[in-house]
Amino acid sequence: MRFPHGRSRRSAVLAAVVAAASAVTGLVPGTADAAPSGSARVVRLLPSPVPTATPSPTVSATPSVIVSPAEVLVPEGGSALIHVRLSQRPSYGWVTVDSERLSGDPDLSIGPRLLFPADRYSTWQSLIVFAEEDDDATDGTATFQSRISQLPGSGVAVWTARELDNDVPTPSPS
Repeated sequence: MRFPHGRSRRSAVLAAVVAAASAVTGLVPGTADAAPSGSARVVRLLPSPVPTATPSPTVSATPSVIVSPAEVLVPEGGSALIHVRLSQRPSYGWVTVDSERLSGDPDLSIGPRLLFPADRYSTWQSLIVFAEEDDDATDGTATFQSRISQLPGSGVAVWTARELDNDVPTPSPS
C-alpha cells in the first residue's frame, strides 16, 4: 500500500495501529483499562480516533477553534491527545493556535503550539496533554482554552482534562 507523504500517511498509520491494538487487546480507543484488583495498578490509554472533518466552504477573517473531545482523560504519569482544527478557512496565511490552562490541577499541562496553514484549516492536529506523577490519590481536573493568537478575544474553545490517578488512597485510621 502506498501513501502520499505527510499527514495522510501518519493518520492512516495511526488509525491502523489503533485498530490493530483494539482488536488484540479488546480496548476501545479513548478509554482506560485498569489491571485486575490485587495486582499493580496499571492504566493504559489508547489515542482517541481523529474525528472526521466537514470542511466549510466559506472564508472568514475570524474562524473559531474546534476541539474534540470536549473532555480528555489522561493517565497519571502519561499523556493523551486532544484534536484541534479551525471552523473556517482564514482570510490570511498561517493561523497560530495557543492553548493554556485557565484553572485547575497544575499537574495537567499541554504542549505545543499549533500552526494551521490557510489551505489546511480543516485538518485535525493533535495537542498533547500531560499528567505529571503526584502523591495524592485524587483524579485532578483542569480547564484549558485554545485560541487563535492573532485574534485576541475571538476564536476560543474551552475544554477539560481529567487525570486518572494511579495512587492508592491511604486508609484512614479507625
